[in-house]
Amino acid sequence: MIEIKEYIQSDRDEIIALVLHCQNDGTRPLVGVDDQPELLCIKEKYIDGGGNFWVAKENGKVAGSIGLMNVGDGLGILKKFFVYEAYRGNPHYLGSQLYAQLLDFARKYGFKQIILDTPKNTDRAHKFYEKAGFRKIEKEELPIAYDYPYDDSDFFCLELS
Repeated sequence: MIEIKEYIQSDRDEIIALVLHCQNDGTRPLVGVDDQPELLCIKEKYIDGGGNFWVAKENGKVAGSIGLMNVGDGLGILKKFFVYEAYRGNPHYLGSQLYAQLLDFARKYGFKQIILDTPKNTDRAHKFYEKAGFRKIEKEELPIAYDYPYDDSDFFCLELS
């Protein structure tokens, strides 16, 4: 059975392994922890700031993750949304489960807008975000500047009512 819970410090190394596994799949330039230092301080960067970070586990092993950084004024940044291949699609649909958790939290805590970045060549992710109600925006339309690991990113925005 898969359980989705809030991040705890003992999850850190498995989260880093998941993120790097998914990011460095051979379809884009390699990135490491140095390119995304928030991986080393998830509690401080996500949870302590009024956002959250969720971890999906099966039999105690990390299967997926998703984070929401609160940057103030009702704005959140969706980050570190990754699922191991075996948990994508049927029968688990783990990405949808993780996203639903984030969306419930965002609505409960008054987020008005969520933005995200994703590499240009991740068509599956783009389709997921568009189906979830995000619209693609230009970098110049971002309401804030923030760090992201890829130079060739596309950006998306979701308006919450």
